[in-house]
Amino acid sequence: MELIKFLTFLAAVLPVAYGAPAQTSSSLHPKLLAAMKRDLGLDAEQATARVARDIWASDVIEQLKSSAGNSFAGAWIAEDGHTLNVAVTDEALVAEVTAAGATPAVVANSFSKLEEAKLALDNIDIEQPKTLATDAAETGIAAYYVDVAANKLVIEALAASTAHAESLAAQVGLAASEFEVKTVDAMPTTLATVLGGDAYLINRSARCSVGFSVTTGFVSAGHCGTAGASATTSSGASLGSFSASVFPGSADMSYIRTVSGTTLSGYIDGYGSGNLPVSGSTASATGASICRSGSTTGVHCGTVRALGATVTYSQGRVTGLTQTNVCAEPGDSGGSFYTGAQAQGVTSGGSGDCTVGGTTYFQPVNEILSTYGLTLVRA
Repeated sequence: MELIKFLTFLAAVLPVAYGAPAQTSSSLHPKLLAAMKRDLGLDAEQATARVARDIWASDVIEQLKSSAGNSFAGAWIAEDGHTLNVAVTDEALVAEVTAAGATPAVVANSFSKLEEAKLALDNIDIEQPKTLATDAAETGIAAYYVDVAANKLVIEALAASTAHAESLAAQVGLAASEFEVKTVDAMPTTLATVLGGDAYLINRSARCSVGFSVTTGFVSAGHCGTAGASATTSSGASLGSFSASVFPGSADMSYIRTVSGTTLSGYIDGYGSGNLPVSGSTASATGASICRSGSTTGVHCGTVRALGATVTYSQGRVTGLTQTNVCAEPGDSGGSFYTGAQAQGVTSGGSGDCTVGGTTYFQPVNEILSTYGLTLVRA
């Protein structure tokens, strides 16, 4: 009986990814189609075409990034969901980009230049300005990332920290035309909670969502638990323990090694619509469609907004996260992000909620797999 309960739990919380490029609309799960229609306004045929185009774009970007070398300046899928834009700093590469099926853009800054500036920021101990005024506005640098479409480094900050953000950009050698400061209303937070539920509990208290099943356990967010912490079902059945965890710092990732005899599956619960498969982990490009599954809010979709973002949580900065406009809420932490049938990452944190919308970041899954030498379980 306990085994049946355990397998039921795994089916309910292991992450989902749908639809390889060659699939027809009828082969995409109804829950995914419903989420993409609700969040992206796409019907079944459009959703299937979008997923196929997103995966095609990832392959083309990798090819052009390799051939362009230091002249590569980033790539993104336009808001129309079809046009793949590839930026280069050398006009001689325009014909090659066009031949690959992408739309070329000649820009001033290479991706490596802006990425180096971002890495320089990562190495700065960013002290938030302090004031003794009782009515002082809140300050904080929320996040920063390379915006490939704008060809700039973007620094997100609370309103009272815009000058601080500008000084940081100057400190890493960026001219005014090479960066942009965006004002945000709130600092990001992680999405763990102390409520019980149908996901997994850390030390029988805080709740997170399982990310992806691997051959020896599953992966989740690092802020969910530290090495040695226990992982149990909401009913108290043992799942295993945290074998490794990183947060904050270079990642927000964890690996939970499950107890002997556990059967792990490459499926997750579709939240009322059956199990859904995972078939790989090809990373999606900026602008690609993406969906998220979590134990609090179920399935929600949106698009990738930026890669390699650095995010400031109350516990410290985390580098290498992907920014999306998909909503999430407490308890969704650790849950799966995916494009089609391709696993993308595990939910880290963000701002907003699924009533008003928001920004959510995820930890790329391929980094977790490579760091810990894990193998993704595929359907």
